[in-house]
Parts: sequence; C-alpha cells; structure tokens
Amino acid sequence: MTQQYHMTSHEGTYMKQFEAKVEATFPGIVELNKTAFYPLGGGQPSDFGTLNWDEGKSKVTDVRKKNRIRHIIEGDIPEIGQTITGEIDWSRRYSHMRMHTSQHLVSAVVNELYEADTVGNQIGQDKSRIDFKPLKVNQTQLNEIEDLVNDYIFKDLEVKISEEERSNLENNTDIRSSMSSGLWKMLPKSVTRLRVITIGDIDVCPCAGTHVKSLGEIGKVSFTKRDNKGSEKQRLTYSLS
Repeated sequence: MTQQYHMTSHEGTYMKQFEAKVEATFPGIVELNKTAFYPLGGGQPSDFGTLNWDEGKSKVTDVRKKNRIRHIIEGDIPEIGQTITGEIDWSRRYSHMRMHTSQHLVSAVVNELYEADTVGNQIGQDKSRIDFKPLKVNQTQLNEIEDLVNDYIFKDLEVKISEEERSNLENNTDIRSSMSSGLWKMLPKSVTRLRVITIGDIDVCPCAGTHVKSLGEIGKVSFTKRDNKGSEKQRLTYSLS
C-alpha cells in the first residue's frame, strides 16, 4: 500500500515536492511506494503535477486509489525501481485545501443552526457545493450562516489531524460532527480507526482529505446560490476570496 504523506500531518499536507521509488508501471500509470499526490475521493478532485527523473519526465493528469495510489500520466514512463521526484501543482492543491476545510466549517455551522446533516458535497478550485437535509433556508437565513462562518474564520481556529477509534466518535452525543448519522453508515464496519479533522471546539469529522492548518487561511466565504434538490434537501454553493 502506498504511503500517503498528507494522512498523518500538516507537514505532509503542505509538501510540494517529494522523492519516491517506482513500484509498478502500466501503460499510462505509475505506482509509487509513497506519494504526496491526493487521489480523487471524498468530493475532492485529485492533484495534478509532474514526475521527474534523470532520463525523463511525465505529467500527472489524474490520481486514483486502488490499494496503491495510481498516478495517471502523460509522457515518459520510468523504470521499476527508479527514484523519481514528484512535484505538486500547488495552486490547485492549496485551493482544494482551503475549500475542503471551508466545507467542514460550513457543514458544522449549518448543523449548529439548523441541525441539518451534510448528505453530499463537491469541492472545486473556484466554487464548492454542499447538500443538506433537512434544510430550507431563505436568503436572510443564508446571510446569517455566512456571517457565522466568517466569524469563525476571523477567529482563526486551529485545524488538527489525528486518529481516533470509530467507537469513540460514532453516536457520541458530546461530539458534534458534520458527518451525519447517514454518512456514518456508509463506512464499512471493518473500518474501526479513522483519520479525524478537528476544527477548534466546533467540529470533529472523519476525513481523508487535505486541509489547511487554521481557518484564517480560508479567506472569506461568500454564498452564491441555493437550490432546492428534492424533499427537505437544499444545496448551498459558495466561493472563497
């Protein structure tokens, strides 16, 4: 299984360049023993970037996880055992970090104000969306959500990465989590230990995504759209500045 730098620390999350050994290759695919590239998943797009070595270079156009991490490439293919240098498209990566942390924050605030669960999300570089249920807010209420989200950002609360036993989090009424009871059930029972993202004292959420160190890095959240998506479900779309 490929070691993923971002999973254990913020230092790994902020890594722009790394060295690794090639473990396997297929047409258009390279597998490494370790990587700083984020694979598609959890509503977050994959990282882009390059793999470089003495004899060649390839462009990473997608990253997928299937046991090992599969780097989808265009260009040269390195030899098995070759040491490569990976470079992350940092602008894309950092945009997704800010967006993913803001998604957790917005989910926490909506849960705090309206007890609505997050039932879906899609993170982008320029805008992101979150689906909530049950929720139906008007523009005035949406403005109130925006104000509280930005108040938390102004406080620059710390964002922590840790590992926790699932049994200590699931159905724990002392912990408000933006992962709803429905989403808990989507996790296989075999998953007993979880990577957890904690924002100050306002949110605890199992997540394998990339995140900033503190809320001040997010900037300002501005809601741009609200859509009703069926019975008691509402989609909120926002951008960052």
